[in-house]
Amino acid sequence: MFRMFPCRVSLVHLPAEGMPVLLCFLACLLMVQDAGAQTRSVRDSALFSPHFHLHGGVGASAGDLGSRFTQGGNVGMGLHVKFPSGFYTGVQADFGFGMTLVEPGVLSNLLNPAGQLIDNEGQVALLALSGRSGLVTLDAGRLFPLRRTNANSGVLINLGVGSVHHRVHFENTENPITQLDEPYLSGYDRFTWGVAFKQFAGYWHMSDNGLVNWFAGVQLWEAKTWPQRPMNFDTQTTDDSPRLDIYGGIQVGWVFHLYKRTAVEHWN
Repeated sequence: MFRMFPCRVSLVHLPAEGMPVLLCFLACLLMVQDAGAQTRSVRDSALFSPHFHLHGGVGASAGDLGSRFTQGGNVGMGLHVKFPSGFYTGVQADFGFGMTLVEPGVLSNLLNPAGQLIDNEGQVALLALSGRSGLVTLDAGRLFPLRRTNANSGVLINLGVGSVHHRVHFENTENPITQLDEPYLSGYDRFTWGVAFKQFAGYWHMSDNGLVNWFAGVQLWEAKTWPQRPMNFDTQTTDDSPRLDIYGGIQVGWVFHLYKRTAVEHWN
């Protein structure tokens, strides 16, 4: 999944793209403190259901994004509400990682004739290059039940609008490389930001006992983005034109419902 110089990869710090996911997770934890587990049947009627979910998936890029990165993975979470009418709304955050870098010229001015990058100690750098992204959207959609016996499961159509950004990520596990530290790093990372439009279509399942709640489907987003760096140091070119970035893939998630327990009835 990575275009590599000889490398070893380690995860050390939470990247900036992952911060929206972390913030959404903390908000979910606060809500869970005031909610109980589901104990009532979901087959009786369409329910009002606040919930949060964790999701993951894989996908591929197209448009201008496809000229920079190809396939990669994504993880994230959402905080949503499903209304008895089937209307669905909330917020979702996605973190993209491991996107294969295919754009030519990245770090070309730092390579020796053998195509190697040398670190500050004069050794061949142990460096991996990949793409990372962050997507945060406000969502609205509708659930269309497929069976009368369960009005809370069916086809979910969801649309969203929000912010997206992406960049080249450099994973160096050994000696420092001055050219890839600030303030020089910004001349190589191709940082790009813009406005995204998201579409999701898939199956949404709420089990009758409340223990198995999940969804799976296809998610797409298209974005008009703008390069945020004045110049690429390696190619000595300036990126200033708007871009059309596209990404699509399969997404699967597990859902945690937050509505309170029903009252316990006592019989004499």
